[in-house]
Amino acid sequence: MVIELSVDDEALVSRLSGRFSCAECGKGYHDVFERPKVEGRCDGCGSREFVRRADDNAATVKSRLGVYNRQTAPLVAYYATRGKLRKVDGMAEIDEVSRQIEEALNIA
Repeated sequence: MVIELSVDDEALVSRLSGRFSCAECGKGYHDVFERPKVEGRCDGCGSREFVRRADDNAATVKSRLGVYNRQTAPLVAYYATRGKLRKVDGMAEIDEVSRQIEEALNIA
């Protein structure tokens, strides 16, 4: 079984390049989707130190997508023709994505 999470490339770039976390406790945040309740202070531990992974930037994410489109995406047709591919709308709300994945796994 192969599950393909279908996500718009630009949305994926935005999601990944906006991530950051607390340097002390590791709580995750996002520039757009989940900011700290108090700007500059971690909701979990109160730290004022935040970090970003070096590879969580738009250029790196776009480069990875290029590699995926050239090297991995062609396998989608291979698995689809063998009846082993299930597509999940990765743009849906997280609960819906989880539901679709569970449904796809129950079919297997």
